[in-house]
Amino acid sequence: MGRGFRIGKIGGVEVRVHPTVVIALLWVFWHWGRSAHDPLVGALFGGFLLLAVFVSVAGHELAHSFLAQRYGLEVQDITLLPIGGVARIEQTPLSPRSEAMVALAGPLLNLVVAAGLTPALVGMLLWRGVREPLDVLLIAQETSPSSLLLLVWLANMLLALFNLLPAFPMDGGRILRAWLSWMSDRLMATRIAVSLGYLLALGLLIAGILLRDLMLPLLALFLLAAATVEARLIEVEQAMQRLPVGQFAVWDMGGVGPDQELRYALRGGPRDVAVVSGGKVVGMLWREDILRNVQVGSRLLVREVMDPSVVTVNVDTSVYDAHQRMLASGHPSIPVVEHGRYRGIFTADRLVHVYRYLQEGRRPRDRYLVIAEALGLIAR
Repeated sequence: MGRGFRIGKIGGVEVRVHPTVVIALLWVFWHWGRSAHDPLVGALFGGFLLLAVFVSVAGHELAHSFLAQRYGLEVQDITLLPIGGVARIEQTPLSPRSEAMVALAGPLLNLVVAAGLTPALVGMLLWRGVREPLDVLLIAQETSPSSLLLLVWLANMLLALFNLLPAFPMDGGRILRAWLSWMSDRLMATRIAVSLGYLLALGLLIAGILLRDLMLPLLALFLLAAATVEARLIEVEQAMQRLPVGQFAVWDMGGVGPDQELRYALRGGPRDVAVVSGGKVVGMLWREDILRNVQVGSRLLVREVMDPSVVTVNVDTSVYDAHQRMLASGHPSIPVVEHGRYRGIFTADRLVHVYRYLQEGRRPRDRYLVIAEALGLIAR
């Protein structure tokens, strides 16, 4: 899909616009330009309307993102698309309650916006003497401030209600999964929500064909793809939680001692190396620090460069939990110990071997690597 063009940063979250938004812009120029008495006025109206809708979509995604940050999740960015927005949020499982709250934040913001516009909308309708639904439809076809107010209100209501549908990848699907997780495991809850997502995509596809509306089939394909990816992500997550990290750790010649010369850490090539004393991990040498300091002096010792604030995992820790601790530490490697003694190191690169192990006799290798990249597990 691509990440799009960066247009700004709000609350630490990058906001991007996908290039395909140009298609939506051209469409609104054409649609409103041909329906207005003055094509220029109509095109400008369509541009203002599209901008207002994108602001509503951005607010929806930012509401998700800000609450996710409150729960300790990393938000990479949000991307605005012609059919909505996508927030790239760290794929760390939350408690059912927290997941439901994050999912509800977006629709709730749109409902708040719609509620704030309602008094002005009601006042406008009374001022225009509207008494029948047909009058409202006629106002919606205008290129006037009244029409802009009505359509922005309607867009926020539709954003909220459509996203609350109980099917993946809609917010309602995540709320449904959170609720089902109380009664069953997360994998089963995800499969149910994904199945409903497939039904929703099928319904939109059929409706698009019957109504001869091109946007509905495109939306159906987007929902189908997103639901499929979500199903695969949860399968990989569950599999990683069953695998012990010790099975995939690398011994790396037992690390280096704190009193050895720094250049000794370069044996085998530049990489992250555990610092071990008496069989216990006392620090880490990060690849960047080794390369930056190895030329400073030939007699520089490991203890002078190592990072003493080391985080370790036990050999029985799951691959998934080990990776989460790596993400929390901000480093691509983590030492593996058994009863406090060093047994090896697990790196982000080793995740490739995990996916190869998982795919044996199941799926083509490239599919797992695509999932891994989507999760942000493999360095790009």
